[in-house]
Amino acid sequence: MGWEELPTILLEEIFSLLPIRYRYYCSQVCQSWYRTFHSPFIWQTFIFDGNIFTRRKFNLFRGYERILNSYRVQLYLPRKSQYLKQLIIKPIPEYHNMCDFLNILTTFFHYYGSDNYPFPHLEEFSFTFYVLVSIDDDTNNQGNIVNAYYQHPNAFIRGKKRYYGTGGIILQTLRRFISSLHCLKRFHLNNLLLESDSDIGACLNELLENSSETLEYLEILNYSSHIVPLYIVGLFSNLYSISISSHSLNDDVLLLFANHLIHLHKLNIIQDELTIPCHYSDTVWTEIDIILQENRREWYIRMITKGKCKNEPFWPNNPAQVRAIIYDTSLIKLVQTSIYTCMEQYSKTLEIYAHLKSMCRVYIPRSFLERGDMAYIGLVKTTQYLHTLAIRERISTATCLLIAYYGTKHNLKYFYLRRNCVILRNEYRQYIFNEFDDNNEQMHIWLEKNCRQYNNVEDAVSLLFGRRWKMLSDWEYNQIHV
Repeated sequence: MGWEELPTILLEEIFSLLPIRYRYYCSQVCQSWYRTFHSPFIWQTFIFDGNIFTRRKFNLFRGYERILNSYRVQLYLPRKSQYLKQLIIKPIPEYHNMCDFLNILTTFFHYYGSDNYPFPHLEEFSFTFYVLVSIDDDTNNQGNIVNAYYQHPNAFIRGKKRYYGTGGIILQTLRRFISSLHCLKRFHLNNLLLESDSDIGACLNELLENSSETLEYLEILNYSSHIVPLYIVGLFSNLYSISISSHSLNDDVLLLFANHLIHLHKLNIIQDELTIPCHYSDTVWTEIDIILQENRREWYIRMITKGKCKNEPFWPNNPAQVRAIIYDTSLIKLVQTSIYTCMEQYSKTLEIYAHLKSMCRVYIPRSFLERGDMAYIGLVKTTQYLHTLAIRERISTATCLLIAYYGTKHNLKYFYLRRNCVILRNEYRQYIFNEFDDNNEQMHIWLEKNCRQYNNVEDAVSLLFGRRWKMLSDWEYNQIHV
């Protein structure tokens, strides 16, 4: 079977991964590929990354730069807009190209009007603003930072860095475009960093008018540069999942979610380098738990740390239904006290504990007392509903065996471990096993027998899980999704 005879469903998957230019080149190969080029499936997702529909133009001061070719956009929209389901705008440093693209889309909407909506199948819109960052190298001159703040009122200052959010013409252009969208199901709005109080509610008010009853997933990250509770999020009555920054929540917003959002099931509290850590009162989680029990509902709360964040999040107190704790960053190392906090607060609810990003940018100790081996073993023994554990820190092979041994007694199903950080050691010769069904002598013999070679460890863990298990390389570890 030649390339021209590949199944249509496989060709559509391949074409959907190609840029538009290469899709066109492939359509010239044969008649089968030409028909695939016009299939609606491959045009369901459009990603504007700053390079598509642009041309190079020489600027006397900046050299060559990318300029949006409006003629190409106007050719594309009437032909393929009816197939579009996802519209994604990535962070683009060329703000003029982004504004021109949004203006063309808005004009396209207004040309057809609301009666003849040009995007009948559009379900998802994602917008992430490109945040400019400047660094002050003068550590002794704090006056320059203060003066810069008054010169640039939209600057969000943290340490020696200044982050510049959106506003003005860019925000107005974005609001006009969002006001033209109808019946969205998923909406992402990230890194606006609004400074002015008059802009709070921008873009969300327009979304509420046209998609309040259809929206199911909402992601609002770093909406403002200071602590501002977003009460408007609680007005989308059919929300099933919310991803939001911690400084956009407070006690009243959480209670609004519990009382008004009857379909809400997933709440992702996300923290990154632009997020301001916030602490919520202890009593609010008790009130939320009472409300959820009265209505026979439950929340799936995930605490996610991502990006270049270096700080641990503030942990909600029990009875917060925290089901997952995920560190999707390479700048935070394991802190044993955080694991002990999880064991104390979420022993009855925690299901996922994961440190992602294999290339850790912090020091990982080798000493047994400084490592987190005992903390991980305690976590597996205490949290009976834990089914996913991802470890990138340095642990010993004996610890790996004990985690699998105690994890299979409860609910552990997915155990991810970096091979490069596993050392061939057994520090448990003096360890006392306090389990009633454990024999200390047999356990030590079992550990000594299997912890001296990586292959023996993998075979022993595979026997405990009842399926093939292996340690992951760095590349394989970066591919896991929890």
